[in-house]
Amino acid sequence: MRGVALAVVAALVGCIGTDDGTVAIPVLDPLVFREDVQPILATRCGNPTCHGRADRPFSIYSAGAYRADPARTFLDEPLTPEELAQNYIGACGFALELESTSPSSCELLQKPLAIDAGGMGHLGGDVWIDERDREYRTVEAWVRAPLDPPEEARQ
Repeated sequence: MRGVALAVVAALVGCIGTDDGTVAIPVLDPLVFREDVQPILATRCGNPTCHGRADRPFSIYSAGAYRADPARTFLDEPLTPEELAQNYIGACGFALELESTSPSSCELLQKPLAIDAGGMGHLGGDVWIDERDREYRTVEAWVRAPLDPPEEARQ
């Protein structure tokens, strides 16, 4: 699994750039994502009425819910490496900074945060009441720790 996750990181880094006006997607730790962030997203966001469906800009595969293979929907089994990779790529994309001043200004953190705490407003309601929430801090720590791109991707 580590090999698949690291291959995804290398592929992401190889596809981004800023010379041609594209936006660089942050390359974040896929192992921390799998162990710490994915379970939060699956539990808090992966519901079929929320992000657990294909028509959402940020869709989340999760065990027992939305799956890449519709025949596996609602089966409580681990995600495939491909599903986990898709969740990782989507989360990295929504970890883009909205302002250059703070990694915590990314949509992945601000959208589910209560408006009273500086959030953006979330159609599904507040997921985190404030920045002291343990899950918020877990996701924030992941967003704040981008990986250095592999040497071959920087050339």
